[in-house]
Amino acid sequence: MPKSTVRPGAEIVGESAALKEVLEIAQIVARSNSPVLLRGESGTGKEFFAKLIHDSSSRHEKPFVKLNCAALSAGVLESELFGHEKGAFTGATSQKEGRFELAHGGTLLLDEIGEISAEFQAKLLRVLQEGELERVGGTRTLKVNVRLVCATNKDLETAVAAGEFRADLYYRINVVPITLPPLRQRDGDIPRLAQKFLQRFNRENGRSLSFAPATLDILSKCEFPGNIRELQNCTQRTATLARSDVIVPQDLACEQGRCYSPILKKAVAEQVGKGAIHGLARGETESMGQPCDVGVFAAETVMGQSGLIGRERLEQAMATAGWVQAKAARLLGRTPRQVGYSLRRHGIERKVF
Repeated sequence: MPKSTVRPGAEIVGESAALKEVLEIAQIVARSNSPVLLRGESGTGKEFFAKLIHDSSSRHEKPFVKLNCAALSAGVLESELFGHEKGAFTGATSQKEGRFELAHGGTLLLDEIGEISAEFQAKLLRVLQEGELERVGGTRTLKVNVRLVCATNKDLETAVAAGEFRADLYYRINVVPITLPPLRQRDGDIPRLAQKFLQRFNRENGRSLSFAPATLDILSKCEFPGNIRELQNCTQRTATLARSDVIVPQDLACEQGRCYSPILKKAVAEQVGKGAIHGLARGETESMGQPCDVGVFAAETVMGQSGLIGRERLEQAMATAGWVQAKAARLLGRTPRQVGYSLRRHGIERKVF
């Protein structure tokens, strides 16, 4: 097979300082075989960064294998990762190699690592410690050599404190943590990404659409709580419904920096309770065509349930940032408001540092 001429990380688009910083870290980390934990909100491109690390490493000619651990039971996950022998369980009609075997010599990405059950965490830890495994239903010990990259949008420190995630597994996978910035912290990257997604749409659909400058200006002011994934969805939907080859602001379901997403509004309302629902209802009905400011609303009101930062992680970031909340927020991949909220919840004062 001819060697690919595509440069590592070509899929990652942007010129912002926040993006360049994590790209540099990823390139440095790629030189070693240390386990990496990619952190960040949903839709920030963790899989692309895992592939960048693999393609920039000495393992780049070996397999890059990935598995999303979410919603898989311990039994299914064990079979997927470790493989199984014929007859190991009902439906096992043939021998199957697991993802560890398939990734031998290369890189294994375990996405949504924070969702695996306590039962399976112990089994995974053993394989990571000893570098060997047995297939389900098998007795032969197999040696495996993989570079492990894990990804999560969960606060694992809080999960460890709550007894939901093993501390020993956490330290095993969190050797080199990299926090990916949300789209709202990547100044100037939204227009570049939107252009990329539109070019892809044009190629796939034989179109020649383009954005009017005013349209890109509006997009750049949007929050996009779903980050790159939401921007891609918005671009594709807008392009599909565009009435002419030039996409003007009227073609967007987004105006004045406000993301118009009924599904997102509903999800946020369900999370924050009746008070939020009433607030959303007011935002939707006060004036026709003026959508609720869902991006800011989600960041501020859902914080109480999903935005609390673990105490130890927060203290380390604040110490590194010299008690400057904005700098700590960048280190943590959070907003200054979330940092301030977490400081108050934990009762942390400056004298701690």
